[in-house]
Amino acid sequence: MNIPIKIKRGRGRPKKSVINPPEQNIVETPEEPIIKKVRKVNPEPVAKQTRKLNRWVEHCAEVKNRKENVGKSYREILKIAKLDYHK
Repeated sequence: MNIPIKIKRGRGRPKKSVINPPEQNIVETPEEPIIKKVRKVNPEPVAKQTRKLNRWVEHCAEVKNRKENVGKSYREILKIAKLDYHK
């Protein structure tokens, strides 16, 4: 399907003009003093909030550290921890 160039150019973005480029206006501006920005330093560092630990995870870690549970898998630790956990 051959579409003539004149019709193609009618659609979409127009072609840039090369014949008469627009004149650029040069405006002289008076020299202004350069303003330096001063960084503000926070006098007191902001402390991050500590994450609240999950009670269940704490309990599992406690059960894991017992003498009778040394060397057991995490899956076994969860089964033991389930028996004596109270909300």
